[in-house]
Amino acid sequence: MSHTHSQPVVSHRAALALVQAALAKAEALGLAVAIAVVDRNGLLRGALTMDAAPLIAEQMCRAKANAALLGLASEQLANMLKDQLPQLVSFASWPGVSIMGGGLPVIIDGQVVGAIGVGGASTEQDIAIAEAALASLSQ
Repeated sequence: MSHTHSQPVVSHRAALALVQAALAKAEALGLAVAIAVVDRNGLLRGALTMDAAPLIAEQMCRAKANAALLGLASEQLANMLKDQLPQLVSFASWPGVSIMGGGLPVIIDGQVVGAIGVGGASTEQDIAIAEAALASLSQ
């Protein structure tokens, strides 16, 4: 007897929709950014680097998404750890993880199923672009 347990996932179509919505918001703001969508295991499901995006943006967006897999926005992690220097240094030194703003978890049915990261603009703009992408999923 086998039991199957279906968990929500970031499908390739959802990842594409997130990237497209983030792209549309970035273009509306006149910004050039990089966007990464990962699943709950950190597997890259969708990505785009816009023309003229800063070189480091491609790596940063993925690192921000990886941080958000913990279920909090990447900047929230930094705020939680700001008074705990050893933990902050430890977390910030993990390879492929960034606690700079711009990473947000993708939550479906109360479960973290993935994350989106945006990099290349100001922290506030990266966050706004990621938030716009997430808002598009609920429409």
